[in-house]
Amino acid sequence: MRFSAILALVTSLALVSATPSPAADSSLVARSGDGSIELAKRSGCGSTGPLGDGHFIWWITASCTPGTQKTCQVTDKTGCLPGDTSKIGSVEVDNPDDTTQIAKKSGTNTLPFTCPPGGQVRCQANFNDNDDGPSYSLRVF
Repeated sequence: MRFSAILALVTSLALVSATPSPAADSSLVARSGDGSIELAKRSGCGSTGPLGDGHFIWWITASCTPGTQKTCQVTDKTGCLPGDTSKIGSVEVDNPDDTTQIAKKSGTNTLPFTCPPGGQVRCQANFNDNDDGPSYSLRVF
């Protein structure tokens, strides 16, 4: 009986420790452009979302290793497929401390960039309409 109880406890602990968690460099909170709304939602594939409505701009922050190549991506609401570019005005990456722009591109859903010396970025989607957000998620990988 004791052996069964101990085996069950060890098995439970092994299962909990084997369950994957979100990447350490990913934000769990999406924010509206003016910061008035924070959404702590997790969609698939390491993305944050789906995003809310009522705002043209949505962003997440992420940590990264300085000098490494990363990508800011606007995905569909599931978080796994690239988002429809017809509703995305632009994607941009900047330094969240002083908003110095690192990269920006219009008409895309994917923006590669080099992680800055500070090791933190803001990945931002600028939508064409303020109610497009619920169809999208954001991620940095």
